[in-house]
Amino acid sequence: MNKNNPKPENGKNHNIILTVVTSLILIACALFTLSVYKHNNVKAVSGMDSVTSVNTPAPENTNQQPDDTGTDPDTTGTDTSTTGTGSGTTDEENQEDYGIENMNSGSSNELRGVWIAFLDYNPKGYTRDSFTSQVKTMFDKCKSDNFNTVFVHVRMFSDAMYNSKYFPWSKYSSGKIGKSPGFDPLSIMVTEAHSRGLEIHAWINPYRITKDTTSNSALAKSSYAYKWRNSKSPSLRRNVLNYNGQLYFNPAKPAVQNLIINGVKEIVQNYDVDGIHFDDYFYPNLGTAYQKNFDAKEYNSYVKNCRNNNKTPLNIVSWRRRNVSKLVKSVYTAVKKADKNCIFGISPAGNIDNLYLKNNYYCDVKKWMQTTGYIDYICPQIYWSFKHPSCPFKKALKQWTDVNRHKSVKLYTGLAAYRAGISSKEARLIGDKSWAKSNTILKREIEYSRNTGEVNGFIFFDYADLKRSSARKEINNAVKLFK
Repeated sequence: MNKNNPKPENGKNHNIILTVVTSLILIACALFTLSVYKHNNVKAVSGMDSVTSVNTPAPENTNQQPDDTGTDPDTTGTDTSTTGTGSGTTDEENQEDYGIENMNSGSSNELRGVWIAFLDYNPKGYTRDSFTSQVKTMFDKCKSDNFNTVFVHVRMFSDAMYNSKYFPWSKYSSGKIGKSPGFDPLSIMVTEAHSRGLEIHAWINPYRITKDTTSNSALAKSSYAYKWRNSKSPSLRRNVLNYNGQLYFNPAKPAVQNLIINGVKEIVQNYDVDGIHFDDYFYPNLGTAYQKNFDAKEYNSYVKNCRNNNKTPLNIVSWRRRNVSKLVKSVYTAVKKADKNCIFGISPAGNIDNLYLKNNYYCDVKKWMQTTGYIDYICPQIYWSFKHPSCPFKKALKQWTDVNRHKSVKLYTGLAAYRAGISSKEARLIGDKSWAKSNTILKREIEYSRNTGEVNGFIFFDYADLKRSSARKEINNAVKLFK
């Protein structure tokens, strides 16, 4: 027996115990690491953690993205002969696309809106009774689906669905541009909306005069557009621009800006509307020749004037953005002076990167969101599914929530009801196949948006799709969240 190594059997037991304890510690560490990984993964996919931003803008003029379609009813919102299945991988997508825990049910003051576009009107016009009947039907439908706000198109092509001093009667009121329908459509819409507890916002396209035509026959002879275009004054003729087969008001001309501002002011002064709404129709896509076309003549005059006064001119891109921002700020001021409770907001295209391209839009949305005195809300048209190949919904939304908004500016999201229930063929054409495989995309986009804690409401494009049979399953799944 060795006195220097007493009880060797007890040392053996000690080593065994030490080995067991060490193993247990290692197992516990592994379990903890796994739990942390799962937690962070849930945060990442729920938008609470960093998500890779969209560094590459969505392709221009392809796939009918919102940057191209916007809220333009000419290309959206109509029923098709082929319908989507609304089935397929719903449960898998629920887990894979966003993985939200602790779902936010939405606040009591959440905006839940519907765009009612000019294609929801009859181009042949109305009688008072027929228009009132249609409006009642539309607003009843919006109310029954638990929406609380309607955005009604009142100036689509430099015309008016109301009695205006500045713009001619729309053909969608009377059947002929410039002809009075014998009643006031906007007055009826305001009355019927408020009687149902719906807010009503007057939706305006500020610069667009015509679509797919430059003919004088598309203009009322009493309109500023007609008078300016046919003026003997070269300067006045420059107030109207012919570009790519369409007519636009020139954003660089003070007379144009005053016309748009006065047109907004008269709506707020004469009608009990709850808001004024602009969509994404500012500058058109000017292509590779953006430095030479459209309002480039006015820019050159501006540069010359700056140099004559020893001032440094802005580049043409910054100058155009300033033109738009000047209009936006002036409209905001005019709205608040007419009615401090009336709100003003804008619905730009959904990909911020595209809004800052050199040849299109010229919308300085970050400035509007970060500074008081421009807008009360911003509503990007995020018309993509969670699996869109270049600009999926999560990434697009994060672009907007990452902007350091002023506390007075609310964020809404525009959602693509017009893509609900489309066929596989249609989904392939737009490059976003999920819309043909699932009937819960809109629902999940609402849930995801709510859970960010940054989104204050939603607007669906457009009314026609609330009653389209192929879209109904998707719509039902979404509006259940509004109860």
